[in-house]
Amino acid sequence: MRYKIISGKYETGTQNQQQNFSQLFGKENIQFYFDLYFHWFNIIHELGHCLVSYRKIPMTPVQEELYANRFAVAYWRISDHDGNLVKLEKKITSVLENIPSPVPLDSDFVTFFQSIWNREAMQTVAMYGYFQLACVMEAMQSESNFWEVLSEIGISAARTDSVQKYHGDISAECSQDILHFCLENLSNAGVLFDHLHIELELVDNPEVQCATILEEK
Repeated sequence: MRYKIISGKYETGTQNQQQNFSQLFGKENIQFYFDLYFHWFNIIHELGHCLVSYRKIPMTPVQEELYANRFAVAYWRISDHDGNLVKLEKKITSVLENIPSPVPLDSDFVTFFQSIWNREAMQTVAMYGYFQLACVMEAMQSESNFWEVLSEIGISAARTDSVQKYHGDISAECSQDILHFCLENLSNAGVLFDHLHIELELVDNPEVQCATILEEK
């Protein structure tokens, strides 16, 4: 199967698009935090989506988003060389402290977001941003390690201390290195994917962050 991860760049977005993300993450060091979230953390998140699809694991959209975030958090816990996961957690904590929860008191998180998933209310940066950041925080509170998270979708790996730690730059241009680095770590742990190909495309629209199937076998 062939997948493409598509990731938009903040620096090439329109003024309005950049303003939306500045309102979400704050104006201070916005380029760094955009890249930290989308071109460091979210690249691995999207890889998680690809693996769920590749393994043909049935999940609702909300369940899959929760899983992809657990996958990315658990991976970076063992492969983060520079404390970037802590930086991300501090930023997300700060953001969520200043955003009122849109979830009604008579509903729970999963039920509410599943009910509005394909509706217009879910399509704004503010609403989808809150959903994703809240999912990341939930993943950060989980105690599951990377190998346990892999096993949730039926992937067995050798628990190894030889996982390499990424200490390269964080930017759109480095996102390909980050993706390959994770796939190499999986390979070194004995995880083999037959007929799986994942490519990455950078685009100008920062609101485009997704993974898509190019060819199914």
